[in-house]
Amino acid sequence: MKSYNINKNTNRKFALVTAILTFILPLDPAFAQKATRIKFARGSYCGSYSGNFSQGREFVLNLGSGQRFTSRNIGGGTQYDIYVTGPKGRISGEKVAKDQIEYYIPVKGDYYIYIESTTSFSNVEFCAY
Repeated sequence: MKSYNINKNTNRKFALVTAILTFILPLDPAFAQKATRIKFARGSYCGSYSGNFSQGREFVLNLGSGQRFTSRNIGGGTQYDIYVTGPKGRISGEKVAKDQIEYYIPVKGDYYIYIESTTSFSNVEFCAY
């Protein structure tokens, strides 16, 4: 039986590479989950999602220039809008109520919103006026 002698430096390098990949791979879009597209019912200004996004979930909505877009927690726990990005980059929101954030949409296109929840099951409502 042949034995292999692996020195401490090799073990440390392997551990370092493993740690780096553990943090980098989830950030890579190729490894990230696909964004959930939210579509509004015909004649409606709002759409919603119910499910588990305690580990975070990205949603995508097609919005028009000049619209006011809101993200509202209609479930339990606390939800955090981590970011909203569109064709021109990241946009900032304004907290207009305890569980609601409002965004001004500068140009037409797809907007991605990443949300995390403190509970394993929650509901979020998206509206555009």
